[in-house]
Amino acid sequence: MHKSNWKSTFGTPNSAHPCVRHLRRFADETDGSMTILALFLVMIVFTAAGFAVDTMRYDRERVKLQYALDRAVLAAADLDQELCPKDVVRDYLAKEGLDQYLIEDSIKVTPETCGAQNARLAGTRKVEAQAEMQVRTHFMQWSGVETLGTVAASVAEESIGNVEISLVLDVSGSMAGTKLTNLKEAAIDFVHEMDEKSEDGKLSISIVPYSEQVSVPDFLMDELKTIGENEVANCIDFGPNDFTTTEFDYYDIEDQNGVVIRAGSFVPRTLHFVDYGRNDYRESDQLINSTTCRRETATDQRAMAVLQKNPDTLEDQINLLQAQGWTSIDVGLKWGLTLLDDSIQPLIARLSETSAIPSEFDERPARNKTGDSLKVLVLMTDGENTRQHKVNAPYNEGVSDIHWNDAANTYSVYDEDQDRYIWTNVKRTVRHNNGSRWTRNYYQDHAYSATEDNGSTQLRYKRYRCTDYSNGTCYETSSTYYYDTGYGSSEQLEWPDVWAHTQKEAIYNLLYDGQGSNAANDFWDDSTTELRQWNKDPRVESLCEKAQEEEVLIFSIAYEAPEGVKQMLKDCAVKDNRYYEADGKKIIGVFDSISATIQNLRLTQ
Repeated sequence: MHKSNWKSTFGTPNSAHPCVRHLRRFADETDGSMTILALFLVMIVFTAAGFAVDTMRYDRERVKLQYALDRAVLAAADLDQELCPKDVVRDYLAKEGLDQYLIEDSIKVTPETCGAQNARLAGTRKVEAQAEMQVRTHFMQWSGVETLGTVAASVAEESIGNVEISLVLDVSGSMAGTKLTNLKEAAIDFVHEMDEKSEDGKLSISIVPYSEQVSVPDFLMDELKTIGENEVANCIDFGPNDFTTTEFDYYDIEDQNGVVIRAGSFVPRTLHFVDYGRNDYRESDQLINSTTCRRETATDQRAMAVLQKNPDTLEDQINLLQAQGWTSIDVGLKWGLTLLDDSIQPLIARLSETSAIPSEFDERPARNKTGDSLKVLVLMTDGENTRQHKVNAPYNEGVSDIHWNDAANTYSVYDEDQDRYIWTNVKRTVRHNNGSRWTRNYYQDHAYSATEDNGSTQLRYKRYRCTDYSNGTCYETSSTYYYDTGYGSSEQLEWPDVWAHTQKEAIYNLLYDGQGSNAANDFWDDSTTELRQWNKDPRVESLCEKAQEEEVLIFSIAYEAPEGVKQMLKDCAVKDNRYYEADGKKIIGVFDSISATIQNLRLTQ
């Protein structure tokens, strides 16, 4: 029997093929792998940094070109630029070494004019320009980008935008003569200069001539809620509280249907009157001579010009100014600020629907403190506050106790305590043609008026016969009613009408005769008020502070003025460069300077 044996034999590594051994060795080897990765990352960072450097260089050159072009067009658009705008743009870029980048024919000027005078006549100047630059790259060129292109474009336009101006001008008596002549010339030049530098509809100018009072144009007065009026009552009496604010509420605000949505307050009118003298002009139907609230004539119209734009219209009104009366800086300043304050805007909007105010000013005055419009007030005076007169309640409105018969030219005064009338022009003692003595009583039971009796117009009056007369004295009388014909009727006079024709002492005498000394003395003491400098200066100071709060810029001018008023004007202007002193024709230069300053301020607001 045979015996079999199984034996399995496995090969060892030493007996493997050489290629296998090399492959196994390569798979197990790790030396040098990090070096390759690091080199790869460094290349990425280096490339990114190079691209960043090129980008920063590009951005730097782009900003440099844009900045230079912006400055160039701003200088070229300046309304005071005497050179041609295109030349200015090229010169600015040439000084920066960038003129070669200007795109040919890219400079556009509207309107196409040269010189400052032409630009001002046009009222605006717009300059546009473009430039293109190729910035060479240092690192991007490795990827095929050899240059980066940049285009700069810039537009500049200069014009006086929305500007609201109040010219508050002293036309008191001390301004008479050459001073007023120079002021007129300066003010006329100012309105024309401002108009030439402004686009249509962006400039409104109000003129507020003041002396003791400020005259209000009829179209504005008709909208105000006033107390009392006479034939010349075109001014109003502001109260003490009115000088603590720039606001104005003496009118009703209405909706589109005319329904009142805010009722305004009432303000007294300044009556045409004088608080002295004993003359009466009623019989001749003449008004008293008064400068309190002046009577306008064809050659002397001093009512305010309210938000106007036509320089010729303003010039005509300035030429009509005449100098007369006391000085009320506070009243002029109040009206000037009122015409700049947004509280009067609803009324201006209503008036803009008429021919009184240009329709494009329906949203003026613009809102306070918003920058929607530059608000400027020019305050000019040649002296200190002096005097202001007004009639007090209850003597400034309503009916009086004084009656007038125009046909007979005589007064009657009612005495309420005695319930009787005095006929002031009737002779008390007359001699009858038969020699007997009669007396006509001053005191009657009606005013000196005709009555209807038996179909005829008659005047009934009491007549007394002296029944016991001795040595010029009548000891006993008997009364009888008598009738005359043709004497017309008496009219009970309104207080404003009394003041318009009769001076204060003459009114006092009428009341003294008709009502006695107590009533007459009360009238004398209480009927009028005279404000003086110590009343008015604090009002100016208060208004100037409020104007500053409302961001109204005030320029003040002391025109041949005394030292006493200069500090108040300086304080009102706030900044030294907005306060001026002038004499003679130098005031023309002052207004020119203010005009230029307003233009610069508008551009930087």
